[in-house]
Amino acid sequence: YYLKSIINKMLFRSRIFCTFRKNLKVQTSRFQSVLVIAEHDNHKLSAITQNAIGAAKKVGNQVSVLVAGSENTEKICESLKKTANIEKIIQAESKTLNGFPADSFANFVTEIQKKYNFTHIISGATVFGKALLPRIAAKLNVSPVSEVIEIKAPDTFVRTIYAGNAVMTLKSTDPIKVITIRGTNFEADSLQGSSSDVAIEKVAADNMTKPLTEFVSQELSKSDRPELTSAKVIVSGGRGMKSGDNFKMLYDMADKLNAAVGAS
Repeated sequence: YYLKSIINKMLFRSRIFCTFRKNLKVQTSRFQSVLVIAEHDNHKLSAITQNAIGAAKKVGNQVSVLVAGSENTEKICESLKKTANIEKIIQAESKTLNGFPADSFANFVTEIQKKYNFTHIISGATVFGKALLPRIAAKLNVSPVSEVIEIKAPDTFVRTIYAGNAVMTLKSTDPIKVITIRGTNFEADSLQGSSSDVAIEKVAADNMTKPLTEFVSQELSKSDRPELTSAKVIVSGGRGMKSGDNFKMLYDMADKLNAAVGAS
């Protein structure tokens, strides 16, 4: 009887502890504030921005999006207003951001962070995100978490390591989490919402630091295929193709499947 009484007490306390942990997790998620850095070409949003917003909602309910560029930011903000459950859009426009120089952009995001005190900063693991977020993390004196494929909790993330050959689950103790996400691992947030009441807050960007690099021009190759970072289907070739000329077979297959083409 005595042993049974002890076991019942232990089980009761265990149930209380589990309920406490569950409630604590829910309460914690409510206090997370996330900044998603929108990626665009000064004309339209990149698809991976919607994936980043989807990832941000797994962290917490307070999601803000930064739209910064050298022109047409108002048009991009209007398209973002259709996204459901975004709390705020922060708009900044400056000719200094022409070409999206990573050094000046990082300084600007750091100032935004000081003003709003976000707990998380998220962007896609693209050329843009990989150049920008490590700089932001260095200025905030935190360690960036890159190539995230799953968010288990506001401080616990799953990412790939060793060129994707291994998967790591890590817990970040930094006060600010700076994260790049793999877009295809997160469901894209729909642009078909009805959030016309989303606030757009304009932030002055005229006093930005002059970039250390100068944007000259860019030449973009147009393709009907989806971007590699956001494609749902990828046709990949390697040594078995024997020569670059044989990649035409992959291109033809990708066109049939509406897929992107990659290489190992």
